[in-house]
Amino acid sequence: MASLALAPRMRERFSGSLSHTFDSLRVRDYRLLFQGNAVTSVGFWMQQAALGWLVLDLTNSPFYLGLASFARQFPMMVVSPFGGVLADRVDRRRLMVITQVVQLVLCLVLSALVFSHLVNIWHILAISVLFGCATSVYVPARQAAIPGIVGRERLGNALAIYSMSLNARRILGPSLAGVMMGWSGVGGCLALQSVGYLWATVNTFQISAVEQGHGTRSGAQGVLQNITDGLRFCMRTRPIFIQLLIAAVPSILAYSYTQFLPAFARDVYGIGPGGLGVLMASMGLGALLGSIWIAARKRIERKSLVTLVCAFGFGLSLCGFAAAPWLPLALCFLALAGATSSIYTTLNGTIIQELAPDEYRGRVASVYMMTWGMMPLGAVPAGAIAEVWGAPAAVFLGGAVCALFTGAMLFTGARSSGRVPVPA
Repeated sequence: MASLALAPRMRERFSGSLSHTFDSLRVRDYRLLFQGNAVTSVGFWMQQAALGWLVLDLTNSPFYLGLASFARQFPMMVVSPFGGVLADRVDRRRLMVITQVVQLVLCLVLSALVFSHLVNIWHILAISVLFGCATSVYVPARQAAIPGIVGRERLGNALAIYSMSLNARRILGPSLAGVMMGWSGVGGCLALQSVGYLWATVNTFQISAVEQGHGTRSGAQGVLQNITDGLRFCMRTRPIFIQLLIAAVPSILAYSYTQFLPAFARDVYGIGPGGLGVLMASMGLGALLGSIWIAARKRIERKSLVTLVCAFGFGLSLCGFAAAPWLPLALCFLALAGATSSIYTTLNGTIIQELAPDEYRGRVASVYMMTWGMMPLGAVPAGAIAEVWGAPAAVFLGGAVCALFTGAMLFTGARSSGRVPVPA
């Protein structure tokens, strides 16, 4: 009888938790933004798998896998500060539409080059740079727009929902890429990605609640002054600076591991393009579970501590993946790396967004994006290590140094920065 009495209570608790998990999707404009990002993210992960395989097929060189990552990520360091200034000064919706159209055109051009058999590694590198430039303007505008669309009370949930859906696409995208490469090749993957950008552009046109860039201060200064002002704000605001540091160092040291998955699929496990999709889907499944865990919680105490613990676990998981002697164990470590990475990055981004005042939101988002743009600083050296000692050595070394850094942060008290009160 007691168990029967508890059953309605458990159902009510589960229903409430489920309702909270998708709370931000009740906002119409966020649903439109979410849907557009959903289809483009599926295409992005298809592109990651397809281009990785294409680069390896064209060059037979792990070094070029690292160089392709450098070409895509490096613009984030250079262009994203300008994107942040634009996000604080102009119509954010228009900015998102323009950059989505640019990405659509780039996908079509690269797809045409692949279908016509004219593509070479320099085309891929050049288009990757341009794609990175467009992304470096789009992301600060999108990140700056989200708090105005959902409100601060739903901000954490909106970012967790985005992370959850992104990680679901990390499963779907590579799996779909494996099917598409078997049916229509890399060109088909890229053509399908262009359809996603068309859909996202149409959705963005329909959003009505995106704010014009805040802050008359920004408009009164020159662009370079705006950038300097934003950087100075991030450096002087210690809680934000600590979180940016926690984002930057693992990005440089460890996140290039995704670029070496084609080498693991072909050279370590001999499982081909379909197996590459399995590796990436395993990573995405773990990341999905991690983001669901975050989205289902109304409040997470000591966010910064949880962030550091998960970043430490991410580094150790990469070491386990690189050293795994057989495929099933490697898939388990990849899933664990995905879960810890998802929790760490979502909480890290949430803390930064919560601490950023409205007039600096675009520029803080751009500096946060710059931390991910630092990934090439590690990707090229990692590619060189992989060229000499193999992809497992490069991934193991990156994971080990990431774990050492975040472990040191845990024991030096940097985690306390997450307890700083959030501005109203």
